[in-house]
Amino acid sequence: DKPLITLGDFNWKEEQKAIFTLKNTGGSPLVIQDVTTSYGCTTVSYSKEPAQPGKEITLEAVYKAEHPEHFSKTVTVYCNTASSPIRLSLSGDAK
Repeated sequence: DKPLITLGDFNWKEEQKAIFTLKNTGGSPLVIQDVTTSYGCTTVSYSKEPAQPGKEITLEAVYKAEHPEHFSKTVTVYCNTASSPIRLSLSGDAK
């Protein structure tokens, strides 16, 4: 639903979570084959079950800063669609 989530300003010692939602607008099940992140401080969890047509898959991205910084990270989702890979972005200011 949103390819970019901005977390704003937050305490760099506190883990931050963001939810991305992928809706299956096709006629066959949507299968996530792999998810990669641009940096090790970001992890992503999601259901391994395919999303049937009209249904959604939720991806939870967790960012844990190693030190205060402005960041912009990419989550790349590989799936069985013509638009694959899908690139999602997470940004903010860990202070």
